[in-house]
Amino acid sequence: MFGNQPGFKICLLWFDTAVIITSLILAAKGIDGLSLWSFLFSLLYILPASLFSLLFNDLYKRNIVYTRYRQAILVFKSIIIASIISFVVMAVLQFGLFVENGRLYLLRYFLFSVLILIFLRALLVKKIMNFLSAKGFFNTNILIVGGDKAGVHVAETLKNDRIFNFNVAGFIDVYKDIGEKINGKYENLGKFNDLDSFVTSKRINEILIAIDGLSYTRLVEIVDRCLSTGLVVRIYSDFLAVIVEKMNVEYYAGLPVVMLQKQSRDALSWKIKRMFDIIITSAALILLSPLFLLVAVCIKLSSRGPVIYKQIRIGKNGKPFEFYKFRSMHTDTSSSEHKEYVQNFIKGNSCSEKQDIKIFKIKEDPRIFPFGAFIRKTSIDEFPQLFNVIKGDMSLVGPRPCLPYEWECYDEWHKNRLNILPGCTGLWQVLGRSSVSFEEMVVLDIYYVSNISILLWLDVKIILQTFPVIFFGKGGF
Repeated sequence: MFGNQPGFKICLLWFDTAVIITSLILAAKGIDGLSLWSFLFSLLYILPASLFSLLFNDLYKRNIVYTRYRQAILVFKSIIIASIISFVVMAVLQFGLFVENGRLYLLRYFLFSVLILIFLRALLVKKIMNFLSAKGFFNTNILIVGGDKAGVHVAETLKNDRIFNFNVAGFIDVYKDIGEKINGKYENLGKFNDLDSFVTSKRINEILIAIDGLSYTRLVEIVDRCLSTGLVVRIYSDFLAVIVEKMNVEYYAGLPVVMLQKQSRDALSWKIKRMFDIIITSAALILLSPLFLLVAVCIKLSSRGPVIYKQIRIGKNGKPFEFYKFRSMHTDTSSSEHKEYVQNFIKGNSCSEKQDIKIFKIKEDPRIFPFGAFIRKTSIDEFPQLFNVIKGDMSLVGPRPCLPYEWECYDEWHKNRLNILPGCTGLWQVLGRSSVSFEEMVVLDIYYVSNISILLWLDVKIILQTFPVIFFGKGGF
């Protein structure tokens, strides 16, 4: 979670851990029947739930840490979430043992942790961080890629920051000579071929890409090269406006920067993600089985043909697989109109007024029968993909699998979105769904691929945000 993160975040993580454990000890004092075993057992789920909630609510981002009111609200929200999760786990795992006293224990933990965390984070942490920063702690050596207006603007802004110790170690600008001064102040270190040696010799902590006027293809190439160093890469670019607009990104001295990390190759991370998929999917299939039966009956009454629609889709690394959906269209329909539309859309050709240029599906599609329109609007037609998850063709969260004729139209950088298993839901569904343009969808997917962590916090966040999209039918048709 914090392996490549600045020192202040590691420090803050240990600080929160100490506060949570202290709050649990204070909460446990004087409670009858609370054994040492029960206390230690509760620590195993209350501590992770609390830290996860703090992370979930962005309480380790620079721009949040230095606020007071907003930070206090987010701490309060985080501990409420952690307490609810902890109570559910307590009730399920301990089968009623200690639940009566457990309610009092959790209530006291909630009060102690909220009061202590809000007091220390809102009133003392800023002063402590400022003191440590003044002593030279938390220095961040940044290498900026790009020496035009955007790069210089970032360098000057970071230099003038009085809170965090940002140090611009130099630039890489392929359009300027090695050693040439950028804006009369900063050294152009050289070319990309020597990037690894610069990272070592200059003790670079992070790489920040800030270049104007690039194509998506070239930007992805630069990002891949920077990620190969193993460092965290941050991007300041209008190309990622969809992420800045729709995600709670971190701010460096007031500048929105999008963080990317090298895709995890750790087998444990992917095993945990797979185990998470199987557990959640199995539970969902059991709970949704009555709905599956009801939908099947309604489809049979609405239109002739099978209940389940099977289709070949493109999955991880371009591998085709059989994809399941509830059928929402008549069986005697042609896909030629959709194929032509998608190909034009991906290539950037104009669409008719009826086919809004910001969407990836055809509005008022004549192939869809009335009940089919309802299950598409609410995304109920997607539920059979849970069987694809069980089979291992898909994950619960990830980029959407594409059709073969879509794949044929992809540029090379588009294909990066399917470097992992496709998912039933993803960032583009919860942040805009059919109102997100194709290139914005690809950018969101690449962002997700680069931010998968062993804690699966982004997966959980996306799954929770999927429910309102389903219930209110936002962006679907």
